[in-house]
Amino acid sequence: MRVQNSLKNIFFGLSSQFISIILGFIVRTIFIYMLGVEYLGIDGLFSSILMMLSLANLGFDTAIIYSLYKPLAEKNYYQIQALMNLYKKAYRIVALAVLVIGISIMPFLPSLMNGETTVNNINLIYLLFLINSVLSYLFIYKQSIVIADQRHHVISKIHTASVILTNLFQVMLLLLTANYIVFLIVQIICRNLENIYTAHIANKLYPLLKEKNESKLTKEEKRSFFENLYSLLLYKISGVVINGTDNIVISSFIGLKWVGIYSNYLLIINTINTLLGYIFYSVTASVGNLNTTENAEKKFFIFRVLNLVNFWIYGLISVFLWILINPIINFWLGPEFLFSEVVLFFIVLNFFTAGMQNTTTIFRETTGLFKKGKYRPIVAALINIAASIYLANQIGVAGVFLGTVISRMCTYFWYDPYVIYKYEFKTTIQSYYFRYGLFTILVLASIFIIEVFSMLLPVNTVANFSIKFVLCMIIPNVIFFILFRKSEEFEYLISILTGIVQNVKPKNLFKRSYNT
Repeated sequence: MRVQNSLKNIFFGLSSQFISIILGFIVRTIFIYMLGVEYLGIDGLFSSILMMLSLANLGFDTAIIYSLYKPLAEKNYYQIQALMNLYKKAYRIVALAVLVIGISIMPFLPSLMNGETTVNNINLIYLLFLINSVLSYLFIYKQSIVIADQRHHVISKIHTASVILTNLFQVMLLLLTANYIVFLIVQIICRNLENIYTAHIANKLYPLLKEKNESKLTKEEKRSFFENLYSLLLYKISGVVINGTDNIVISSFIGLKWVGIYSNYLLIINTINTLLGYIFYSVTASVGNLNTTENAEKKFFIFRVLNLVNFWIYGLISVFLWILINPIINFWLGPEFLFSEVVLFFIVLNFFTAGMQNTTTIFRETTGLFKKGKYRPIVAALINIAASIYLANQIGVAGVFLGTVISRMCTYFWYDPYVIYKYEFKTTIQSYYFRYGLFTILVLASIFIIEVFSMLLPVNTVANFSIKFVLCMIIPNVIFFILFRKSEEFEYLISILTGIVQNVKPKNLFKRSYNT
């Protein structure tokens, strides 16, 4: 059942994202030609500021979803109601906190923009971003029970319809008015209608959400919940700082124009991340169910399976990004929107190292290992800010992304897998680091081989791009397949894809099974 739910969630999630990708590029192209690069910079900067304000969330979403896995599996409706009551009250407080903090930041907006800007109505634009964020907290909390119950595909269907309607209206109004404020108002209306309708569907699926009740957690349950929540807050701070400050640092120390140029790379990368995120997010609830019902051997095996999938996907996409992202942006927008290869290298490295955390993040969140090393995320955030600012002044835009990579490698890279292996799998960690190193070498080898072949191709032609695309598709997959085809993890994946797996009992799960 876990496999079927995961596959269903992945299918609808990916379908939604393919539609979002196509419409997103159409909207972005029209946006650039109707409004210009500075409006892109404003969009990226304010999105990052609101991401920082999402710290007010305090990690409630992850904590509640984790807490719902067990009562949903046991059909403990009283505890489910108690958790949802807590979540509802918490998010009302969160909405108020975001509003107050957001308004207090307004006087400091000019200091976050290096140089002059031709964008008008800065404060009004910022207020619209803030309103959009605040309103979402009033309705979105009911999604948690749908996600925890392995029904993320329900949300994906609603989101797809919302994306189509939102983008169609935005394109039409951009062409008619070329007005960014109207563009934002449409986004606010459509997003909140989506959240209201999703809450309505959640009520239909789970009638207990509509019942008036005074269900409350016990004193011990509250203590456990808030201990996890405190640890998750620290992860939340770190994640937001690492992922959300790049645009702010670029805008403050280099210039708003560069935020606009980076936003095009970020559009492609975020589209890919969202697309891939559905794959891993769709299996998170199933892994949560696995961790409440299975033994350490089965958990360890599934971890290795997901880690292989994670590498295969992010390794392959990293190759594509290095080889093709600059040609894509050149064809799409022109050479004036391109970064140098040095900047591109650190953008791709940042993408790869962030993606390679997926498996450990899923297991850390679904096994409840929030309290182990709980202050380490704060260290990561501080390293990121200090390194990004220092390196931005030394080597420009590339330094911002290098600082992010440094902070991640100094903390998450080594500690998260160490905690999971020690406390959940109860085995040594050396094999994980060995495989990480092997995975990285394979990606670099794939890039090197493709670059050698590319030297023989004509420059800047459609044929050149097409051949590089085919090389990116073939060479990494052939290398990965030759090396891992005989592993138990790969055989398990093939059996899932062919629909014949029901219950896998691999031999000696703690033995390294990779064909190295």
